[in-house]
Amino acid sequence: MTKDEQRAFQVLTRLVGIRPRTESEMSRRLTEKGFAPEVAERAIAQGRRAGLLDDRLFARLYAEDRLMSRPCARRLLAQELSNKGIHRQLAQEAASNALPEVDEQELAERALAGGAHLWDRVSPDVARRRAAAFLLRRGFTPGVARKVVDQRYKER
Repeated sequence: MTKDEQRAFQVLTRLVGIRPRTESEMSRRLTEKGFAPEVAERAIAQGRRAGLLDDRLFARLYAEDRLMSRPCARRLLAQELSNKGIHRQLAQEAASNALPEVDEQELAERALAGGAHLWDRVSPDVARRRAAAFLLRRGFTPGVARKVVDQRYKER
């Protein structure tokens, strides 16, 4: 292993120690730090062998954490994973397998419950519009958003 490869692996280790990263993120970060692409690739391969980089595990853990902490539609979650460099098929698989006991409507209800306090002091019509827009931004389909908003604001 060359000195550049050792340095690249040290940088990789430090960055992964801060937070988990995808291989794609790591490749971009190492090249941004001035390492040649082939040096970065060898450091990433070493990180993979050492168990520091695992895109499948990253995708599964990210998906579960995202749905628990800030619920969104699974299609938006898959898109976020793809944007982080996870292969499209793996991203879709991780998004669909995360929290299988929870359906899209329940995810939307959880998302809305977390943000509903923002609209407590506005008229019901404004609250409904804001809640629906919130759910649409979280990637839910118009049908799911409408159903959840109707259930939430039917008693008002």
